[in-house]
Amino acid sequence: MWSRGYPVEIEKNSTEAIMYVNPLSRLKPRPATSWKMNYETDTVLCARCNRKFKMTLDFVQEECFHHWGRVSGKKFECCNKHVGAIGCTVSRCHVWSGTRPGINGPLKGYVRARHRRGGIYAVDAEMCYTAAGFELASIAFIAVDGRIVYQQYVKPTSPVVDYNTRFSGIRPRDLQTAKKTLRDVQNDILGFVGTDTILIGHALENDLRALKLLHNAVVDTSDLYPHAKGFPLRRSLRSLSEEILGRPVKDRRSGGHSPVEDARTALELVLLMVYRNRETATQLGSHASTLLRQRAFVPLILYPSFNR
Repeated sequence: MWSRGYPVEIEKNSTEAIMYVNPLSRLKPRPATSWKMNYETDTVLCARCNRKFKMTLDFVQEECFHHWGRVSGKKFECCNKHVGAIGCTVSRCHVWSGTRPGINGPLKGYVRARHRRGGIYAVDAEMCYTAAGFELASIAFIAVDGRIVYQQYVKPTSPVVDYNTRFSGIRPRDLQTAKKTLRDVQNDILGFVGTDTILIGHALENDLRALKLLHNAVVDTSDLYPHAKGFPLRRSLRSLSEEILGRPVKDRRSGGHSPVEDARTALELVLLMVYRNRETATQLGSHASTLLRQRAFVPLILYPSFNR
């Protein structure tokens, strides 16, 4: 879990955590630029264009030219331009994730379940960029039968710099009416997430970081369906959904991203592996037997992919 970037408790009963951010996972091809950069020493990496920038109070120092799509072959998926091309998207400013390559911490405000509660839930969190980095903006927990157990918009603790709408689906109006804080959400989920609760998700370390939740019983679809070139490369949930589940996904340009949809997709990917291939499913360890017991109660109509 440490090498995958999951937050780890510094000491027992502590509210502080540390995490390791793989430097290679942060690297991406940089778009070409037509100007020279001149930053001071106190800088961070932009999470979009991977360039260094100096943080200011309002973050507006210069525009950010970037490609929002992944690299496929030698081209960007967003614009089909070759690696090295000037960014096809312009944002009003640079943003940062709140973490740096290497060891990060101590990080405050983390919580951990202290009691057994059972259960299996798929989880997906959506984040926006704030002055403090990536912060939780929306969260959804889905039960193994597909029911929504918990769903909330969340008020970030720091001023929002960019709503990250293309990937999060979050718009300003969504957070204007949000009443829950991160602390409220933590208190809510610890009411049904216990030490033995299995959490399912895709690149789940990002969700646990956003929730500031320390948890060990996890099933991560990015590990169950690894990239052909190995870690730190990972397949996107979108590509897994299209290839394995045969399910079209919403166009990211439409801003139609949904934590409920993503959580259900991760859940179905795990259940499908357990249902189709018991031998492969053994890599889940003790989680597999629990999923197999629960699987008997999941109506096939909820997961039509099982019938293929």
